[in-house]
Amino acid sequence: MTITVAVVGAGRMGRLHAKQLTEIPDVRIVGAADVRAETVEDFTAEFGGTGSVDYRELLDRTRPDVAYFCTPAGEHLDQLTFAAERDINVFVEKPLAPSVTAATAAVEVIERHGVLCTVGYQWRYSPLTDVARDALGGLPPTMLAGWWYWTIPPLPWIRDRRTGGGQIFEQATHLIDLMRFLAGDVDTVFAAYADNAIPEEELPNWDASAVTLGFANGAAGSVHSTYALFPGIPGSNGVDVAAREVLVRVNLAKATVFRRGVPPEETAARVGWNIDQEFMTIVRRNDPAAVRATARESAQSIGVSLAANYSAVTKQMVDLRDFMTNPPDDATIMPL
Repeated sequence: MTITVAVVGAGRMGRLHAKQLTEIPDVRIVGAADVRAETVEDFTAEFGGTGSVDYRELLDRTRPDVAYFCTPAGEHLDQLTFAAERDINVFVEKPLAPSVTAATAAVEVIERHGVLCTVGYQWRYSPLTDVARDALGGLPPTMLAGWWYWTIPPLPWIRDRRTGGGQIFEQATHLIDLMRFLAGDVDTVFAAYADNAIPEEELPNWDASAVTLGFANGAAGSVHSTYALFPGIPGSNGVDVAAREVLVRVNLAKATVFRRGVPPEETAARVGWNIDQEFMTIVRRNDPAAVRATARESAQSIGVSLAANYSAVTKQMVDLRDFMTNPPDDATIMPL
């Protein structure tokens, strides 16, 4: 069996996934779509397949087993719907959607049509996350702390909070999603954002964020992030999880387990591992139970990020259940 894949959004992330997919022997890229014709031409010259500036035309013509959507969040609902209605399995880059309403609609579409769908929360699939979970051994986490120290985003639509949604929505959502995977649902969200470091004309976005999370199991969590720094800082992102007599520190590069009286146990990432290998295995086996980053779980993680934006703007603590049930229609907290 050969798994056929079409890539929608042939830019940086589309090319990254294509490179990883072409290294899997039974996967073949049959086409790519992008609104920029020259980008499509470059992509197909490197990875093969046919091209189009209209993803609908491409998917109807090629009818792939899987569509990869590496596009801005605001485009995902229409794209997912089009694919699911044609029984095409879906990989969609995070964030799932630009709003709670759109995320909920995406969940309904995926579940109604029964296609395989994962969102690109690769931390959920990482073997290092399994190391972290095994180290906790069923102990209830009591504290989770995530951090992401980064620089001004290179892509203009991510750089601007009006289209990118801000760092907590677009980037640190990985941290929030991993915390939820390890500790369960979030009940409350309170956030403070800053824009002290970089002028608005250079970065039309918040340049620092501090978010406090209350988990349903009673754990306390925090996420700190900034665009004010630069690449190359060692340990620039990760999550700490504390339970009784154990601390786990994890990111995509390594997991370290600290216990009283013994040297830290460090596990490095497996060379060559990536989320595309994991999803192709799921598709090959037609195994929906193996999907860790489902649309439903991803909608909840996006809800936390949007609740943080809302809290920072309104200076109020947010009850997440109420926020998800009655989401505010507020353009200041979500991308266009």
